[in-house]
This record gives sequence, C-alpha cells and structure tokens, in this order.
Amino acid sequence: MRHKKSGRNLAAAVSLVALIALSACGGESSPAAGEAPADDDGGTTSINLGYFPLVHTASAVHAAESGAFEAEGLEVELLPTAGGAQAIPSLMAGEYDITYGNYTSAILASEQGLPLKIIAGNDIGATDHGIMVNADSPLQEAADLEGKRVAVNNLKNIGTVAISAVLDEAGVDLSTVDFIELPFPDMQAALDRGDVDAIWQVEPFLASSLAAGDRLLFELFTGPVDDMPVAGWLTTAEFVEENPEAVSAFRRALSTSMEELQGNRELLVELVPTFTKVPAEVVQNVEMPEWEAEPDVEQLQKQSDLMAEYGIIEEPYDVSQIIVESS
Repeated sequence: MRHKKSGRNLAAAVSLVALIALSACGGESSPAAGEAPADDDGGTTSINLGYFPLVHTASAVHAAESGAFEAEGLEVELLPTAGGAQAIPSLMAGEYDITYGNYTSAILASEQGLPLKIIAGNDIGATDHGIMVNADSPLQEAADLEGKRVAVNNLKNIGTVAISAVLDEAGVDLSTVDFIELPFPDMQAALDRGDVDAIWQVEPFLASSLAAGDRLLFELFTGPVDDMPVAGWLTTAEFVEENPEAVSAFRRALSTSMEELQGNRELLVELVPTFTKVPAEVVQNVEMPEWEAEPDVEQLQKQSDLMAEYGIIEEPYDVSQIIVESS
C-alpha cells in the first residue's frame, strides 16, 4: 500500500510557483546563474559554488584548497547552503552558479518544470547513512518501523525514498509510517525525548549518534537502494549553455579531488573540521563516504522510478534529459 496522493497536484503547483518566484529575485551581490564572469586575462571563470557543510562536500572544499579548481582555470567561491531542497531555489534565484543538492529534490524540481541540470556526481549511498534508534528501543529490524515515527531532513528527498524502499521490501505498510521533517542536528534530541522512534543519520551525525549510545537499526542504502547515488552538483540549463568549458573543467577538478579523498581518512580528519563544526576526533570515527564524479544514469533512473512508486512525482521522469555528459 502506497502513500496517499490527495492534494499532490496542488502542492506541486504551489511548489513550482514558489520556486519560479524565487528565480526572479536574485541578489545584487552575486552574478546570476549563467553569468559567471571571466577575469581580465580571459582565462579564468569565476563560480559561486553552494555547498552544504558535510563530510561529503569535502570533495569541493578539497578541490578549492588543493588547487584542483585553479588548475582547471576556475576561480571558485565556496558559499555554505542550508542543505536539502533549499539549495535549489537559491540556485534559481542566482545566488549560486552551481550547488550541491540531493538528486530526489533535483528530479522533483525538474519534473515540475525548472531548468535544472546535473553536471557532476558526488556521494553514493553507503555505510555512512543509517537508521538509528535508542539503545533500549524494542525495535530490532526494518519491519518493526510499521506504525512508527521516522525523522528525515526533508519529506521529499533521497532519505524518504530510500527508507520507503527498504521498508516496502520488508513488508511494511507505508501508509502507517509517519515521516517527521527535522534538520539533521535536531534529530538526536528528538529521539532522546521520544518525539520520534527512529532517525536517519548521515555522517558526521551518524558517528555522533553512535558515540551518544544509540544503536544502528539498519544501514540505509541496502537491498533495493544498494549503492544508490545520493547527491551531486546542479546548475541551470542557461549556465551549461553559456559555460560548457567551465562545466567540463568543474567535473575534472572534482574528479581529481575525489580520487585524492577516496579512502583517505587522514586527509578527511585534517580537512573536515576546517569547514564544519565537527571535531577531528569525531571524523576519526565516521564511516568513510564513497565519491563518484560521474553521474550514474541507470541508478538515477531507478531513483526516479521509486519516486513515482512512492507518490513524490506522478510518473517516472526521464533523468537522461537533465544529465550533462562529460566531454
């Protein structure tokens, strides 16, 4: 049994109107998306890059600090975002030229008519995502979440899709599951108060939750969502059209950065505390992310199909039309 679809068309319309309204009111201090100016020598492209300060976005931070962006002729200003779906309206409003965003939100916005493009991948779902419960919780497996309250950071993103897929495979009646929207930093306290029965935690919050004595109920990206891409780098169709060389350079720089970060805990421990509030001792214990700069079309189409199955979009959306292939 799937989630009910009543009122979805109205909600989608309201969402689209809000996003389009935002796209008309970009701030004066930042260049509009697609207008990345060249430096005087004509060889450097300036990019305002939105990123959510997580372990996973070390890919962009390292690319900036190691000189990978500069080596590709890019002058990148890193701008922290609020994360989740909020980054997309900011992108459309011209606050960023490129932003980090989860794929579910990107597919949803594209399906609603926004001119988004996926220009590079970033993190793949692995052991760095988990569903956590209190140590003394009676819940022992995914099937036990039937009729329970589960915290996610957004009601229509990759977490909701992945949890639904795992619970569905476990035979859970999804109509009985109450997804509660909470920011990642607030989930631990909500679990401790008993406001929710389980929480979705991603690193570095997963390591903090384990350190606080919570128990891993199950790794999220398993079974039907094994190795599913979580988030990547998004821009507008206009920016891609006007800056094709910069887009290719951006992906090359990220790929270089990811190769250096992959499995390199020492580098991650050094880097993450410089752009997050996560101390080095916590980073020492995080589950290592898995990075991939090339978007996985097949896996992203599977994600789109699941979004339709669980009522986030009306029907599967062809993701190939929004992925910019490497050149």
